[in-house]
Amino acid sequence: MRKSIRDQLYKVKRKMRQTSKVSLSVPTEFTFNRGGSKYFDTVLSFLDWNLQDIPVEIDFSNCQSANYQAAALLIPYCWKLKNQGCTVSFKHNEEGDQNGSRVWKMMGGPGLFAVTTDPKQNFRFNEHKPLFAIRNSDDFKEALASADSFTSGFGVEYQKTLRYVISELLYNTIEHGKSDFFWQGHRYPTPSILQFTWYEKINELHFIVADAGIGIKQHLSQVHPALGSDEEALRLAIQPEISGTFGLQDPYTNRNNAGMGLYLSSSIVRRLRADMHIFSGDGMLHVSPTDITSKQYNFRWPGTFVLITVRLDRGTEFALDALMSEFRGQARREVDERNTVSTQNQFYLHIYNYFGRYADDKQAAIDYRGRHLLPAVEEGKSFVVDFQGVESSTHSFLNALFASPIKRMGLLSFKRIRIVNATSDIRETVDYILNDNTNEDADPNKSDH
Repeated sequence: MRKSIRDQLYKVKRKMRQTSKVSLSVPTEFTFNRGGSKYFDTVLSFLDWNLQDIPVEIDFSNCQSANYQAAALLIPYCWKLKNQGCTVSFKHNEEGDQNGSRVWKMMGGPGLFAVTTDPKQNFRFNEHKPLFAIRNSDDFKEALASADSFTSGFGVEYQKTLRYVISELLYNTIEHGKSDFFWQGHRYPTPSILQFTWYEKINELHFIVADAGIGIKQHLSQVHPALGSDEEALRLAIQPEISGTFGLQDPYTNRNNAGMGLYLSSSIVRRLRADMHIFSGDGMLHVSPTDITSKQYNFRWPGTFVLITVRLDRGTEFALDALMSEFRGQARREVDERNTVSTQNQFYLHIYNYFGRYADDKQAAIDYRGRHLLPAVEEGKSFVVDFQGVESSTHSFLNALFASPIKRMGLLSFKRIRIVNATSDIRETVDYILNDNTNEDADPNKSDH
């Protein structure tokens, strides 16, 4: 009798849950690619992170085209829903060569929940579409071995260099991407993921590392509590000796590399003429061969993912050891300069590392000015502005960056602003802005837009 009542209650409860089921229809094109550039809105707007304690169906029926890196983000998304008490199911379309269902199965998506509770099991992917759950050092080693095999045909230096970049990103996600969940009385780590694909027709290698951990801003806020946005945190994170670990378990300790991972990886990406997109919270940072741009989105990713696109140019000659020596030397000089000026009530800005080789993003200059330069002026600090590595910069950019601080300092700006390593053109433009904003008619209260 008791069993019958219990069964009836279970059926009622199940029926109630089914009536509350949410079906998420994967868009017709589920990809980051649009017109030769990366477009994240379609994928990120699909992900509803607020769902809790209800059945959720991921419906691939209408998805006619998907790429592997975009589809891979559904893995940590589904894990997050599971952690929030949702039951997750899938509806598939068996037709089409590149539709969402086929992409999902090729990379081993159907096994996503098994890998979270069995540390010896990983994704069962097609050999050309590797996908790894990253939970521990064994996963780390297995993923790197697969990457070595995958890139062996691209040349030794490409193999070594890409291995280095991937390893740095995996170290970061193991350390900063941690989150746990409980299942049947046991505690498990929520994995991060690594997925990579060679697109033979365009001769490009794409790979993505993603986690649903604390995110870059929360991590950096441990020692930089004044960070105002995820976008600002991302720009700070690629500076040398900024984004290292702060806990007792520090994977960088024995590698003499504290806080250098993202700096070195982003520097390598530039030299490879590749593209790196870093997304954390609602901020995105794009490191390209020529510049660094950032953007704030209306959508969030609760953690961090990094997408890298490498054009495999067999005519490009480089040596990883030489690159690393060069980048570490640059980092050492920058950190030394930063440490020196910090003891002299000065503010240090390395234009290349914050704005790229071609410093021309006026809005980024305005944002930086408001967040950093004007407060430094109010604190009475002097500026050291380093243009090492910057090939050109527009008048509108430099004016947006410096005009208002110069007006507030007045004639003292000639003593309090020191420009170093600038080309003659940049130096001439800055001098013009200095003169133009320190004449008798300059209004110190007039803002520059």
